[in-house]
Amino acid sequence: MINWLHAVTHRPEQGWDPVPAEHAVHYAQGQWEVLDEAPLQELEDWLGGFAGKDVLDLGGGPGQFTVAMARRGARVTWHDVSANYREIVRARNPGYAIRDSLGYLEDAIRLGESAFDLVFNRICFNYSRSDRHFVQMIWKLLKPGGVGYVDTNNALFHFDELALGARLRTWLNTGTGWKIGHPFPPHGRLARLVLALPTERVVVDYSRATNDRIIFRKAR
Repeated sequence: MINWLHAVTHRPEQGWDPVPAEHAVHYAQGQWEVLDEAPLQELEDWLGGFAGKDVLDLGGGPGQFTVAMARRGARVTWHDVSANYREIVRARNPGYAIRDSLGYLEDAIRLGESAFDLVFNRICFNYSRSDRHFVQMIWKLLKPGGVGYVDTNNALFHFDELALGARLRTWLNTGTGWKIGHPFPPHGRLARLVLALPTERVVVDYSRATNDRIIFRKAR
């Protein structure tokens, strides 16, 4: 409820931006310089190539993956809450036909159910208002046979360094699924939520203890 009220009263299309311009520029520089295209190489196999595919970069941030996927031939929609990041994407786009969409993660549902061959969500899953509903929304956005990719830190990430309030919010989310702020999901929740949906193939990566990564194909 608290996160929902915040979203109602702080609208990005009305000028609110959670990412200060100076931070956006600094963060973007680092992300563009160290772009790891290994996830895209893996997704090439799942998609049969990016060329001609409709892709949603959900929580696209400074757009380094948006442009990388467009360079591989995809029709990419960038969606994020920050207009400052949007300006960076526009400035760094060398001319690909990239569509941008401004809004909270949940606002992406307006882009259309069964609209995308790939929904790509990397390191911003925790900003959703409900882990369960967010996974369901990703599934709805996919075409039958479409691919979902989610890479998120989990509740173990830097937990010992959190202030007491942040720990309490993490424990609350872990125990009840209720979210105040943006706690990371407990280890394993992402996979359980995906496996509860009609899927044809699921690959889960727990190679890092503080990170959950999953790729899945929506059932046709």
